[in-house]
Amino acid sequence: MSFVLAAPRAALGPLRPLLREHERLREVRVVAPGPVEALCEAAADADGLLLVGDRRRAPRTALPGPFLVDPSGRAVPAGWLPDLGSGLEVFAKAAARVQRRSGPPGPLAVLGQWEPRYVQLAGRLEANLRRGGEPPFPVLRWTSERITRSDLVDGLRLGLGVGIYFGHGRPSGWAGYHGLRARHLVDVAGEPLGVLFSVTCLTANRHRVGLSFSEAIVTGGAAAAAVGAVDLVSHVDNMRWMLGLADALCSGESRLGPALLAAAPRSMSQTPYRIVGDPLALLAGTAEGARRAERIFAPAPELAA
Repeated sequence: MSFVLAAPRAALGPLRPLLREHERLREVRVVAPGPVEALCEAAADADGLLLVGDRRRAPRTALPGPFLVDPSGRAVPAGWLPDLGSGLEVFAKAAARVQRRSGPPGPLAVLGQWEPRYVQLAGRLEANLRRGGEPPFPVLRWTSERITRSDLVDGLRLGLGVGIYFGHGRPSGWAGYHGLRARHLVDVAGEPLGVLFSVTCLTANRHRVGLSFSEAIVTGGAAAAAVGAVDLVSHVDNMRWMLGLADALCSGESRLGPALLAAAPRSMSQTPYRIVGDPLALLAGTAEGARRAERIFAPAPELAA
């Protein structure tokens, strides 16, 4: 495997913790940031590319989608990170911790707003994960009819592999859980999440916010990577994509970029979704996090009494 970092020279020092972990596992190439055409050239034969660019740029304009197409026509997962100067080290240390993990993907937390449409979507994802029997990792049902925001925040800082949210979203965060913002996760100490998927509109959009929810989660060290949308999204496409992701995870795919490639139809090349952070982030959690997550109180409503 190989990894390309497109970043200003001044960013290499703060990013060194993550670079060391990538160098331990694969070839690393460092190039200067440039236009999309140059990034596509730089991504030749790579498994993932991370672009670190001017913080005034937004995810919508920094990259055309979650993948770049290299000169041979291959889709290469590509992540975006705003250049926060020395503040990049917070991200780099968290993402390096995730890279040091091992084992299969998971635990996976199924998250969602308390509204019939999204509870149903969460149920479909959970059923698909269990379609061939018990999946090879714990599946935690933490939708908002079962768990409070404070317990959710504690659970997402235990060191899980994956979190997937269904519900309404906005640039500042999720509508579910009485409004979840990046600060709720960033301000709590703990282990970073591998990847947080916001299967909803606008969580990678910068409208009226300094950093989008997806960017703030990652730059604040709460996750090695986040996947969010820069625009409105299609309900049908969302479900098709998430069911494909479930199949990829159950097949043992343990890295974000390859899992997205396995899950995404060709139309995803024009998707409003973007990867923020490490495109090769591990979808694996910690053993201790898995044990502690099982103790989070999140019963079905009819059992809560």
